[in-house]
Amino acid sequence: MRAERPAKRRPRFSGEKRTSLKNIAEATGYSITTVSMVLTGRAERFGVAASTQALVLEAAKRLDYQPNLHARSLRSRTSNLVGLMVPTLNNRFFSEMAETFERLARNDKKLALITVTNYDRHEEVEALKYYLSQDVRCVFNANPTGLGELSELCRRSGTQQIFLDAQKTERHTISTDNFDASLVLTRLLLKSISAAGRKGRVYFVGGMADHEVTKLRLAGFRTALQEQGIRYSSDLFVETLFNAESAYHRIELLFRTHGDIGGLFVNSLLPMDGLVRFIGENPEPCRPIHYGVFDYHPMMNLLVELHIASIRQNPELMMQKAYEIFSDPEAHQPERMEYVPYELIVAPNMRRFVPERAVAMQARVRDAGA
Repeated sequence: MRAERPAKRRPRFSGEKRTSLKNIAEATGYSITTVSMVLTGRAERFGVAASTQALVLEAAKRLDYQPNLHARSLRSRTSNLVGLMVPTLNNRFFSEMAETFERLARNDKKLALITVTNYDRHEEVEALKYYLSQDVRCVFNANPTGLGELSELCRRSGTQQIFLDAQKTERHTISTDNFDASLVLTRLLLKSISAAGRKGRVYFVGGMADHEVTKLRLAGFRTALQEQGIRYSSDLFVETLFNAESAYHRIELLFRTHGDIGGLFVNSLLPMDGLVRFIGENPEPCRPIHYGVFDYHPMMNLLVELHIASIRQNPELMMQKAYEIFSDPEAHQPERMEYVPYELIVAPNMRRFVPERAVAMQARVRDAGA
C-alpha cells in the first residue's frame, strides 16, 4: 500500500488572519491558558495530561499555527532578537555567513536582524545603537572597522557580543588567521612566479590602509617578501575601496603606469570583481601574470588560462562556532580568539609551476599557524 503524502502547508495570503490560541482552544475545547501552556513548553510543569498535549499539538499543526515570537518576547520580557552586522552582502563570504546566521536563529526560535554597514564606522555605531535599543540578546559583528567603540558600547549595556573575521580582541572572536593565510598565499605566489621564470614585482591590490583585517593580510604579504629577500615599499600596496568600481580604476592605472607587474595579490572578492572586468577588456597583458586571491569563488574555475591560487575561507563554520558560543556562553569561558581552518586552492594552470610537495608544504605551514 502506497504511503499517503503529508498535506502541503497552505500559503497564507495578505489579509488572512493568522491562527490564534483562541482558534486552537475552540477547535479542541480546552481553555486558552491550557493551549498556551502546551505550545510554550510549560505543560508538564503544570500537570497537563499527555493526551491533552497531543490533541493541542495536532490541532496547532492542522490549523498551521505560527507563534508570534516578538509578541512572546514582549510578554515574557526576554528578547528573542539576535543581530548580525556585516560590511556588505556583495561578497560571497559575508552573504554565506548571513544565510547561516538566519538559519541558525530561525531554528533556535530567534528573530534575526541583519544590517549592512558598508565598511563605515558611523553606520556601524548607529546600527549597534539600534540593536541595543531593541534589547537584542547578542550582537555578532563581522569585520568591523570601529571594533573598539563597538566593544565599549556592548560592554556598557551588558549585551553579549561576538566578533567574526576580525583581529584579536578581549571578546570572543572567530576568524580565519588572516596573517598566516596571507603568508601562505604569498609564498605560493612567489614560488610560482619564480618557477615560471617571470620577472617583475608583486603588488598587493585592495583594501584600505586603516582597515584592520587588511593590515593583517598586508603583514603576511610583507613577511613572505622579506623571506625571499624582496624589499617591501609602500607603492606595492594599491589601496582601493571594497568595491569593484574602485578596484577596476586603480588596476587600470597600475597597468597603464607600470610595466613591471609579475604578480598580483588580490585582497578580497570585491577587488577581484574589478580585476575580472579589467582582464576581460585586456586579456593579453593579464594572461602571463600570476594571481593570489584572498577568498574564493567557484567562477574562478572558468578562468582556465590564468595562473591563480586562492584562499577559501569557511564562513558557515565560522558562524556556527559563533552561534554555539551565544547558545552556551558558560561552556566557552574564558573569552578567546579561535581560528577556523582555511583551504589553499591552486588552479591547474598555476599548479604546473608549483610541485605537489610545495603545495603540501604550504598546507603544513598553514596547519601549524592555525
